[in-house]
Amino acid sequence: MFRLKAIAASLSGKLCLFMALAVAAPHVALSQEGTFASAQAAANQLSAQQIANLQEDLAWAGMFSEGGSPPVSGIFYNATYQAIRQYQRSNNLPETGAPSAALVSELDGRVASIRRTANLKTLENSVLKISYPAGVLTKQQAVKGDTRYTTPSGDAIVQLVNMAGSRERLDRMFADMKKAAGKVKYAIMLDDQGEAQPTRFVIVGGDAKQGLYTSIAQKDDAIVGFIASWDRKKRPSFTNAAIVMALSIRPKTIANPYAAAAAGQNAQGTTKMSTAELNRQLDICAKAKDAAEIVTACTAALSADTLLAKNRPTLLFNRAVGYNRQNKADLALADLDQAIAIDPNQASYYTQRGHVRYGQSKYDAAVADYSQAIAKKTPTAADYTNRGNSYFGLEDYQKAVADYDASLRLNPDDIDTRAFRGSALLRLSRPADAMADLNFTIERGGDKVGAGDYKNRGEALAELGRADEGRPDFAKAEAIATAKIETDSYNLVYRAFARAFNGNAEGAIADADKYLSIDPKASEAFHARALGDVAGKDFAKALADFSQAISMGRKRLFILRQRGDVYLATGQPEQAIADYQAQLNLTPGNALAMVGLEKAKQAMAAKLLATAGAPQGNGSPAAAGSPQAATLAALPPQAKVALGRRVALVIGNSNYANVAALPNPRNDAAKVADTLRKIGFAEVTLAEDTDFRSLNRALQDFASQADGADWAVIYYAGHGIEIANTNYLVPVDAKLASDRDVTFEAVPLDRVMAASEGAKGMRLVILDACRNNPFLANMTRKTATRAVSRGLSRVEPDGGTLVVYAAKAGEVALDGSGGNSPFVTALTSNLQKPGLEIGKLFRLVRDDVMKATDRKQEPFTYGSLPGEDFIFNPG
Repeated sequence: MFRLKAIAASLSGKLCLFMALAVAAPHVALSQEGTFASAQAAANQLSAQQIANLQEDLAWAGMFSEGGSPPVSGIFYNATYQAIRQYQRSNNLPETGAPSAALVSELDGRVASIRRTANLKTLENSVLKISYPAGVLTKQQAVKGDTRYTTPSGDAIVQLVNMAGSRERLDRMFADMKKAAGKVKYAIMLDDQGEAQPTRFVIVGGDAKQGLYTSIAQKDDAIVGFIASWDRKKRPSFTNAAIVMALSIRPKTIANPYAAAAAGQNAQGTTKMSTAELNRQLDICAKAKDAAEIVTACTAALSADTLLAKNRPTLLFNRAVGYNRQNKADLALADLDQAIAIDPNQASYYTQRGHVRYGQSKYDAAVADYSQAIAKKTPTAADYTNRGNSYFGLEDYQKAVADYDASLRLNPDDIDTRAFRGSALLRLSRPADAMADLNFTIERGGDKVGAGDYKNRGEALAELGRADEGRPDFAKAEAIATAKIETDSYNLVYRAFARAFNGNAEGAIADADKYLSIDPKASEAFHARALGDVAGKDFAKALADFSQAISMGRKRLFILRQRGDVYLATGQPEQAIADYQAQLNLTPGNALAMVGLEKAKQAMAAKLLATAGAPQGNGSPAAAGSPQAATLAALPPQAKVALGRRVALVIGNSNYANVAALPNPRNDAAKVADTLRKIGFAEVTLAEDTDFRSLNRALQDFASQADGADWAVIYYAGHGIEIANTNYLVPVDAKLASDRDVTFEAVPLDRVMAASEGAKGMRLVILDACRNNPFLANMTRKTATRAVSRGLSRVEPDGGTLVVYAAKAGEVALDGSGGNSPFVTALTSNLQKPGLEIGKLFRLVRDDVMKATDRKQEPFTYGSLPGEDFIFNPG
């Protein structure tokens, strides 16, 4: 049931229409490659203005090549033909090179956002006009009566020409500019092609370093145009910007038809249609269930000459729903892009585009669309579930769970969302939490419960060390999958997993092989077959199948740990250690990976010690200087000396919901986590952009992890605040409208330090949280006696605990201008130096930060340690 991909098509919904809509030509699907002759024949069906609009949009999309000849406005020849083919190739469409009214419409919708970013401005006289991208050409100066614009860095210059002049003057300008252009690659004078295409010339030249493009037009004693030059190395794509300007030169009376549609005016259609017939087509378009009926009716309505432009986006939306049901994602996206370009504030358009992109596995784009929909209205439970599913597809399970949490707060009993969250929690190595959702799903899902749900619960029980309890779930998963294989072959994969976990090696391998014959790129089938190999004790094949699945990108559901188990069982502890560590990097705190890692380290040490102590040729133990002794000496420290169990929680809060985002904390946290892993911390949990709930949960989980550990380290980067002599860490969802809110929306430092109390040896809290705090400016003071400072106040931790501030009490830490803060740059650099005792290490960090910030920031350490040395990196 709850396979995420299976819901994509069913998420589509249509909007009802009550008014006549705007015009658009039907989109013709192209099925085979064509020739220039057939493309030319298609171009002959379009007006010169339609060709000009298409050329302009192809340029906006960057489809004209740097080395090719430029397009000539309104005329179809090789440059435009090749640009259309490049667009089709980029979008996985048949490369016919043929233009059509549908392609004109589709491209216009796709590049609408680019045009808005370019911020087009118009220069005109009484007859002609030209558009230029003011968003790029931001600097302006007058030069001999004309206007010159440059980019901010001066690597592109455009001089706009606007003057009175005859055809003879245009001819002289053409001759003079050809001489002045240096190496001319292309030059042409085109006579008047009718009302929309005045007499004009185009010159393209320059050399390897500098590009040159000139286009100037003349009509009724008026001249308009431009001269552009640019640095080819720094602005390699400026050719298309120049082409856009050249194509925009037109008589003042000629408007872009899509601008009229966007303004809600009537647009001239291509089909005569009565109002009664139009309303009949609109009714079918809005209410039909059959996808082909929807598309046919919507297309007919879009081509009618009686439609109102202001309602055009709704009709495009409905046709996109039909296209999506027909699995024509590109056509659906083209319609939705146009709808959004006309009405960018309609949330349902972004939701539908998110559905289409989700169905294409374009999860990043789907997240962006669902986020837009959430921002433009009061979100529903379905909105959060949609985005959560996309995060799930990206394997960003923490963000997926956060969205599922938000959805379930609005609709706590939604079976689908509970199933999705349970699956995500299982992949985060939180099987106990996953069990609650999986139980709910199975107990209340009825006929909707699928093989995958029982399989997930069986795996959760196995992860909790209750494998025997999971066997009935795997048996149930096998039974359901068997019953549904005929209608959905993916049940072969579910059955293969279920059979493998229940010890049916032969059946699991047969199912996996059968599915791989259907989809040879299914990494999950290789994973299931590997588990079948393990059940049959064919470890060589198991390693090959595990490695194949991993090489294809599969890293979820504990596959790295499972391969590590096989490496360990076959006497390869080095490879086992690498896999267990990689699993822990993905799912910190995974209990079975931690147990396996310790066993692998012990096996590794025993293997190396046995090798080093083995008799040499004379029967004596390895002597100093022997190869065996040299091997032992070169072992990593954890193989020679037990460093103890060292755990760390690393938190980076960047994307605050109610104040400006901080650029570096997430980068800083990732770098600190990576460095701790490199120097031997086996258990490092990285938590990013934590809200109040997830920050507290991370601390609670870490407190359990730290119990009995030899070292417990907590690093936090983000906003911190001190109020009434109490320090707080600020979650990303905090509002802090008043000083009282701090108690309820932020996490006190005492709670952070308490999370490390269970460690036997070193307890260290590092706070890179002394940034200038934007909450203070708008915070209402409810209690007059509560002082609020901009930094953190000093602390006095208990013996055996150190608290390190990136900037000492009352000062503000710098976020840095690079990818990491000055403090983290110094910290991670010194952590990697072998043999540094912790006191010495933080003194070196202090010196490096003082130097990097010109003594503006001084890190400070609070607390005391016993007499023994604590060394992060023994070397």
